[in-house]
Amino acid sequence: MKIKNKLNATSIVEAIVILLIIVSWITWMYNIYTKSIKLSNWITNKIQAIQIAKQWIEAMTNIRDTNWLLFSSDYDNCWNVLNYQSWCIWDNWSDWDATTFDIKNWSRYIIYLDLDNRWILDKKNSSTFWVSTYNQDFKVWLNNWIYTQSWATEETNVLFTREINISYLQIDWTTPWDETDPKMLIKSIVQWTDNSSTSVRRVEMEQLLSNWKK
Repeated sequence: MKIKNKLNATSIVEAIVILLIIVSWITWMYNIYTKSIKLSNWITNKIQAIQIAKQWIEAMTNIRDTNWLLFSSDYDNCWNVLNYQSWCIWDNWSDWDATTFDIKNWSRYIIYLDLDNRWILDKKNSSTFWVSTYNQDFKVWLNNWIYTQSWATEETNVLFTREINISYLQIDWTTPWDETDPKMLIKSIVQWTDNSSTSVRRVEMEQLLSNWKK
């Protein structure tokens, strides 16, 4: 009888040990699965964010090139005119920061296609990702597989925000500032949050545009 009880006790202990091993294995596999899902989401979202950021760098280059085409009579003053305004022609470049029609220094913009399929910039003032108005101002939408920031009912809300940050730089710091030859630094900043982290994810791409045709 005692032998039987010992055998039963041993069987129970063995069963508990096996159960613990199985539970530990399941927990380990679940953690691996969860982490792999989060990693997959992060990689997918980052690839998408890179494409969104790159698209806007290309759009800004297109804006400069379109200005060249539209205002070939005055490359000096019109290469960086905001939204193709002809008032730039023969304007005085030394007043560029005071004008109402140049792409502004130290400004944040969204960008979208107008009815003529030309890229249009719209200045926004929200500061950081966690400010509620930032998400409203810089939200990215998907319309017919094209990313846009002009909202319409048929567009799909996606995960990302995007801003175009503009600043003008002097490249050669050994010479005095030359207002007649600014360089436009374009920063395309895409941000989002997902289940892979509690922090804000961010992709930033840069390109320097110059008025080399002038």
